Amino acid sequence: MEERRSYELQAEVYKVLSNPVRLMIMECLREGEKTVSDIATCLKLGKSGISQHLSYMKAVGVLCSRKEGKKVYYYVSDRRIFEALDLFKKVLFERFIKCSQIMDKKF
Repeated sequence: MEERRSYELQAEVYKVLSNPVRLMIMECLREGEKTVSDIATCLKLGKSGISQHLSYMKAVGVLCSRKEGKKVYYYVSDRRIFEALDLFKKVLFERFIKCSQIMDKKF
């Protein structure tokens, strides 16, 4: 039963990373912590939608926050997440290039 819970937790993190806006938020936070307004400006999106994504990402444990006065700053809970994202991106692009080359040879 404990092993299943581990897979369920992994799936929740993967859901966070399966949304384009959330991936964009992650890239925006790569430079360091930011407020909702900072992220909205970075992504040129509304604060309301960003806030919903941030709440979900925080609930799953991908993000943390800290409050300073009236401002809430969000940051990535573990910088190794960026290493994982970079690895996924590298694998995807290498597979895309390899598949493209195979398709070119067929036609």
